[in-house]
Amino acid sequence: MKIVLATGIYPPDIGGPATYVKRLAKELNQPVISYSGRLKKYPKGLKHFLYFLGLLRLAKEADVIYAQNPTSAGLPAFWAAKLLRKKFVLKVVGDAAWEQKKNYLKSIQAYVARGADKIIVPSRYVKKMVASWRVSENKIEVIYNAVENGSRPDISKEDAKKNIGIDGNIILSVGRPVPWKGFDDLRAIMPDLLKENPNFKLVIVGEDKKVPHEEMPFYFKAADMFVLNSGYEGLSHVILEAMSFGVPVIASSEGGNPELIEDNFNGFLVEYKNKEQIKQAILKLWSDKSLQEKFIRNSREKLKDFSWDNLVEKTLRILKRT
Repeated sequence: MKIVLATGIYPPDIGGPATYVKRLAKELNQPVISYSGRLKKYPKGLKHFLYFLGLLRLAKEADVIYAQNPTSAGLPAFWAAKLLRKKFVLKVVGDAAWEQKKNYLKSIQAYVARGADKIIVPSRYVKKMVASWRVSENKIEVIYNAVENGSRPDISKEDAKKNIGIDGNIILSVGRPVPWKGFDDLRAIMPDLLKENPNFKLVIVGEDKKVPHEEMPFYFKAADMFVLNSGYEGLSHVILEAMSFGVPVIASSEGGNPELIEDNFNGFLVEYKNKEQIKQAILKLWSDKSLQEKFIRNSREKLKDFSWDNLVEKTLRILKRT
């Protein structure tokens, strides 16, 4: 079957969705249309119209159009699918209206989701969210994100710290510079943490520090623990990455995080923005080597549910039976 992948972002754009669609297109050997490249130079409106025209040309012989979000890619993809009488599958990873604080996106994403033949989501949390848009649960399928097992530096923790130029006991956090990532809370507890261990170093990639994607493995290899104090996550790709690099995780019990981290089994779950809980979890994890090893070992087992083979097989199955 021929599948056209319609996406908003695509490498060299950064972010999990861009990386995901590039890998999936390669696995399925199918074409992609995005706003990256030449379309970037056009103003809004014209850019979206040209995207729609490009999609019409690309999808003429397609069996399915698979859109990677319900707004910038989903709306033109839905219209193209209706015009060409093609099957339309939609991926939803989060609530764009909430993230961007734009109310008009609420009606767009609900309209597109209700018009889709099938919807793929990365967690049970997102499935519940999409169902709240008056979408039938029967057409929403959960396929967990996959962790990439690409090239990984064969390097010790100490050498990784030298490589990134940061020593000490590294507390790593990663995310976009948006308020709900809770980075300010991590900064606020550092004076108390330094009283217990002067060697703690808080490293926030994405806000304090911009790091190319290909250099991120060195930061994960150098980290002593990973902390995600986020108030909203569909399914956190950076938690998956931390787990895959053998970094013990502390995460807020929000969104899809509890589907990745089971409290006191393969990490700690804490209340979002509860600075005292986060501080105590960091201190407990830092002081207990056996607990760190337990979290790393159990995370390795948990990751068996998040393989690329599973993702591709389940995605193809849904696309074929749509």
